[in-house]
Amino acid sequence: MVLPSAAVVVFSCLCLFASPCSGAIETPATVEYQIDLHEARTQTAMVGMTVRGWTGLALDVHLPVWRPGRYEILDLAGGVSGFAATDSTGRPLAFEKTAKSSWRINTLGVKDLTISYRLYANSLSNRTRHIDESHAFLSPSAVFMYCHELRHEPARVVLKLPAGWKVATGLSPDPARPDVLLAPDYDTLVDSPIECGLLDIRTFEVAGVPHEIAIWGAASAVPEKVAVDFAAIARVQHELFGSFPYSRYVFLTHVAPGASGGTEHLNSTIIQTRPTTFDTPKDYRGFLALASHELFHTWNVKRFRPRGLMPYDYQRENYTDLLWVAEGTTSYYDELLCVRAGVWSVANYLESLAKLSEAQLSRPGAAVQPLTDSSFDAWIKFNRPTPDSVNTTVSFYDKGAMVNLLLDVEIRSRTGNTKSLDDVMRELYRRFPLSGPGYTSADLLVILRDLAGSEFNEFFADYVSGTTPMPIADALLKLGLEMKRPGIKDEEKSDPDSGGSDEAYSGIEVRGGDGAAAGSPGDAVVSAVRSDGPAFAAGLIAEDQIVAINGKRVRGSDFAPRIRKLKPGEEVTLTYFRRDELRTITLTLAGKPRGELKITKVKSPTPDQRAMFESWCGQKWE
Repeated sequence: MVLPSAAVVVFSCLCLFASPCSGAIETPATVEYQIDLHEARTQTAMVGMTVRGWTGLALDVHLPVWRPGRYEILDLAGGVSGFAATDSTGRPLAFEKTAKSSWRINTLGVKDLTISYRLYANSLSNRTRHIDESHAFLSPSAVFMYCHELRHEPARVVLKLPAGWKVATGLSPDPARPDVLLAPDYDTLVDSPIECGLLDIRTFEVAGVPHEIAIWGAASAVPEKVAVDFAAIARVQHELFGSFPYSRYVFLTHVAPGASGGTEHLNSTIIQTRPTTFDTPKDYRGFLALASHELFHTWNVKRFRPRGLMPYDYQRENYTDLLWVAEGTTSYYDELLCVRAGVWSVANYLESLAKLSEAQLSRPGAAVQPLTDSSFDAWIKFNRPTPDSVNTTVSFYDKGAMVNLLLDVEIRSRTGNTKSLDDVMRELYRRFPLSGPGYTSADLLVILRDLAGSEFNEFFADYVSGTTPMPIADALLKLGLEMKRPGIKDEEKSDPDSGGSDEAYSGIEVRGGDGAAAGSPGDAVVSAVRSDGPAFAAGLIAEDQIVAINGKRVRGSDFAPRIRKLKPGEEVTLTYFRRDELRTITLTLAGKPRGELKITKVKSPTPDQRAMFESWCGQKWE
């Protein structure tokens, strides 16, 4: 939706509750927000919150400490300054800060009061708030304060904007005032980010439902086919669930150097990418998968949600052991649905699936942390990685996606391919509406039993709450797919000088090296040491600066290739600095399978394999 500039944001609420620090509210109270963006070039906004009709002795207001879609305490109040409170005549009111994100205003009979503060907005990477001379991206949880008593009441929202700016948001306009936005409650407001500025708006329809793409940044880099491809993705998701849970949807899209990531919202998403994304087929496929991921969340999380996330508590962590469903299932479907939509080829998908499988099968942390713990500890582990994370954790996104693949194939196998994970998604959508309490692991097991006619407790014990190695190859074979490492000749396997079927493995990851963070063309700085490699027991640690292998200079870009030229069982001496002290260490290289893991179709599929493959990916066996 595009709105004219010169807008005002108004939040009106009705409250009949009592504040924990105040007397009962005897008459309806209203709240009005104003946000002035005329000084956008300074990356700041002035926010006002006017309360009328308050009858308590004090008013508590809060800014959320996190935002929906990111399981991390962000302490958003850090960008607030100049907090003040006045009555309707402009007389200052006394207030105190009661917690890091909470303020208490002593109203003492004052019915009408205004809270104001300056907001600094320079957080594009975490998709909370960003303002400059060209736009303002406002995730309301990072912008608007609230009081608990007014949280569940209807909201009207409007903005004061520089001339020429447009507005795109999932919120609907007031029919009588196109410059006023409406939300039924604060939760809806929080889950409806507002993008305003110099925007390029594109539209398409699927099943009669309008969709918008609002682009900020390098819009000229975005080809027109994006709308066609987004429509194809929306169409297959509509087919999966049977209906859209919204009457309008908005893809808020940032296109800027270094931009990445996305966040789901109630009937919109914010997705970010680089201008060069559209120049490379692989990068463009990744962009489509991101859009698919965030759109799928409109059902999974935004309509049916784990009980631990119901309702949101904005002042602390919200714990659940089901992020492997909320995020992992979504990650499983994002690329798969791109194949069903025809915007990814089967070959593209199998290549991506092979890389994901390799990463999960080789991760030491898979033997340590189950998916339930990965989900529950998201607040302290997933979003706060350390150099040891690879050894002690798994991702509820990535391993979650692989376990969902296993679950999908298991359901299909038990039911003769008459049921699948698609049916589980539809049942969650039907049985657990947003107005309800949210689902639990026990609820999920009931749905699986109802659909498949058998219990899945052992499956969960092995792969969800346990760390049993995933039988990915066995599952893929049921789909007519096989995992292998091509390119190793028989004579190489038996030749001792070639290392056989294994290649040398140290367990060392360096910045600028294979499988590590991009970066250092200079010295090989250790970013992680895997516990399944010899360097771990030898005592090499993160931030050690490796300068030589067997007395020869080495740099970050050639460390991994140099190690691969050696053989398993060979001793190697590493020279390195630790805190400016030159040291040496000698270790015996281990081995790991040589070659890149591939997933390909079997040469002669059975009728069952062919049928399961075609219903799974939505494409004919060719």
